[in-house]
Amino acid sequence: MIPTFKLYAANGSTLLYTFPVVQYTNIPVTEKKAIVVEGQRGIGSLVIDAGEDSPDIIIRGLLFVPGGQGYEELTALIDALESAIVFNTPYVLKLSKTSSTSYSYNVKRVEPIEYPENLRNNSQDYIVKLKANTW
Repeated sequence: MIPTFKLYAANGSTLLYTFPVVQYTNIPVTEKKAIVVEGQRGIGSLVIDAGEDSPDIIIRGLLFVPGGQGYEELTALIDALESAIVFNTPYVLKLSKTSSTSYSYNVKRVEPIEYPENLRNNSQDYIVKLKANTW
């Protein structure tokens, strides 16, 4: 099974975008954080639960148009990515673990989508950074 990365509306059921050709992600990310208190004279440490963090989720992939001369088609794919993930809008990101289970994160895009240098002939790398636990 190839994992799928899907972005849903805040209701978690309306599919808005499926990320194509994902080549890297840092999912699953640990949302829990703790405060570690080390004593000056004692042995060991105290670990205090400190709630949940707002980690960055990174999705790096490739927009691809088969055939070699697809500048206009590739530009349309970039526009679709930009319009699907609106800045500061709540979404639910799901990454499939199995055919029936998935990781799920409440996310917002708070940074611009990056497009590393490319000639945009038939492919374009993209990097999407989403902030988890923001709504």
